[in-house]
Amino acid sequence: MAEITTSAYQAIRDYIQQNWKYIELRDDANNPILRLSPADSRVSWIHNAGDQVLKLQIVVKGSDADITKPQTFASSAIYDVATGGNAYSIESFTPFTIESDQDELTVIHEIQVPQV
Repeated sequence: MAEITTSAYQAIRDYIQQNWKYIELRDDANNPILRLSPADSRVSWIHNAGDQVLKLQIVVKGSDADITKPQTFASSAIYDVATGGNAYSIESFTPFTIESDQDELTVIHEIQVPQV
């Protein structure tokens, strides 16, 4: 069995960044709260070009119109579609509850290609 090349892994990472661009935040019962893409100012890719680990960041605040308080967040999921579809990557984190307009949550979802 042959290993793929370094440039092939980069092509896969480029594909992921271009197509798996929707990040969904979920509550502690695994229910979706919201799903956004980098078209929303709260979402951005924050890794450096060529990095093995892709990092998609989302920042939500209690003052955001689409956040109902109190709201507990416990995981993030990556999709290639704005609604529906299947999650390609799911990452849990320590549950955090937004209770007031001043509360803020930053989630960095990491995808490592290849995973080592």
